[in-house]
Amino acid sequence: MRTERGLDRLVTFLDAVVAIAITLLVLPLVEVLADVAPADDLAEVLRADAAQFGAFLLSFAVIARLWLVHHRLVEQVGAYDHAFVLVNFAWLLTIVVLPFATQVVAVYGAARPAVGLYIGTMAASSALLTALTLLIRRRPALQRPGTPPVDPRAGLVTTGTFVLALLLGVLVPGVNYYALFLLFLTPPLERRLFPRPAGGRG
Repeated sequence: MRTERGLDRLVTFLDAVVAIAITLLVLPLVEVLADVAPADDLAEVLRADAAQFGAFLLSFAVIARLWLVHHRLVEQVGAYDHAFVLVNFAWLLTIVVLPFATQVVAVYGAARPAVGLYIGTMAASSALLTALTLLIRRRPALQRPGTPPVDPRAGLVTTGTFVLALLLGVLVPGVNYYALFLLFLTPPLERRLFPRPAGGRG
């Protein structure tokens, strides 16, 4: 029997794994200092490993953003079923893989497989969140009583942007990870495509 206690345990487990994954991002940075002598110039060390620090910050921000989207979704959930659990664990897999993909970026730079793995992992994570949104929307029994129906449109725009970034990053070598800057276009694009009715909440 699926109970509210079971849902709480599931969400707590998901949150714990995300917390571990986001913590693992810092381990390669600790290793950077393992081969540094006290006499070495710290500014030079940081400059030499700037790409690794940049990948860490970007991955931290991405995992935080994905968790926030997931958090908003589960706030509207009052029950769960087998499909809900499966989609959540598939999404969790992408979060667990992201620290590895981040380390691949630090080692292989802008090589196409590295770009594909890194942006592809993010695109898959976003797609699974969109799938979760659609699942909740199509199964009212999963929704917490009194909450409005979840809207999948923003997720579709974000996932589409990730897919476009993946294609550009892999197919155009000079673009590589800069394709992720397309994500800054998603909020204005959402506002243009799906304007809120006058008097609606912001």
